[in-house]
Amino acid sequence: MLKAIAILLLLPSVALGQMPGDVRYMQYDGTAFDLDNGNVRYIESHYVKLDGDQAADRLVLYRCTDGQAFARKRVTTRGASAWLPSFEMYDERIRYREGLTELDNALTVFYQTDDENEKAALQAPSDLVADAGFDRFVVDNWDKLAAGETLRFNFLVPSRLDFLSFKVRKLESFSIDGRKAMVFRLGLTGLLGLIVSGIDVAYDAQTRLLLRFSGLSNVRDEDGDNYVVRIDFPPDDRQMGTSPMAFDAAAEETLVSACKT
Repeated sequence: MLKAIAILLLLPSVALGQMPGDVRYMQYDGTAFDLDNGNVRYIESHYVKLDGDQAADRLVLYRCTDGQAFARKRVTTRGASAWLPSFEMYDERIRYREGLTELDNALTVFYQTDDENEKAALQAPSDLVADAGFDRFVVDNWDKLAAGETLRFNFLVPSRLDFLSFKVRKLESFSIDGRKAMVFRLGLTGLLGLIVSGIDVAYDAQTRLLLRFSGLSNVRDEDGDNYVVRIDFPPDDRQMGTSPMAFDAAAEETLVSACKT
């Protein structure tokens, strides 16, 4: 069950206030630490194409501690459906692929391994959220969450070719790197919520940028088990105005089949 509900929302939101048509590029890294022993498990390199305040196209390279990339994810906003972007993630180490695609206004969810190649047509409810769309969901509902309201929604789980019912609520506020952070907990509803631990996400209370993620990762180890990590996104490390060539290079970077230990 833990493998099936790994959350794929690790793409921090962007500061608001830009006009549509103002295309810019942003780049930053996040470091994933094992929650049990504090060891660095992997590094995320994010490359984001912004159209105004919307992340229109995004790439994430998942890197070994020596910097070599072993997995890649691409997320593309589908028109006005910021909560339900198209995406695809592929991990070369375990040869696993999953995602959501759109063709002729029809949605297909899929996953693929060496032994399985499964896909299904998706009838999406109006409150369906997928992948980094959760980040936009939080920003769009910020005032409700900040006021203490618990929100319920459906979240896509590609490995199940389906979606599950989730809820999110505010936990507490504390300081991260000198910035006031607002923390929200994401968890399953119903009986599954009593079995599976929640995921905590901490946002900068002023800029609404994701500062920290704690819980079950979308990245798996070589045995196929999802890491349980804390991922820190230092807010001062975001590089605005980076070249589109960096984005294109990330899309073509060779993935390695194993990390050196």
